[in-house]
Amino acid sequence: MRQKQIVKGLNNSQRIRVIVNGVGFGGTIGDVLLNSMCFTEQRVAVWRALEVMAREGITGYGGQNRVYDEKMQVETISFQVDLV
Repeated sequence: MRQKQIVKGLNNSQRIRVIVNGVGFGGTIGDVLLNSMCFTEQRVAVWRALEVMAREGITGYGGQNRVYDEKMQVETISFQVDLV
């Protein structure tokens, strides 16, 4: 059965390279968002980057997300996503 597009405008089989907080890995969009990312904050940062890339038609995007943890301390997540 065919799986629905995770990010509208990009195929689930599109290969990407991801760097989150200095740790890099690669795979497909489907693998990274559904199987490889165990922390929600990091998954949301990568998802946001992919949506910006699809909307603007660019092949790479990076930035920082600031989120609050359970103790209301600010946590910064640095990320970079590239289409391969």
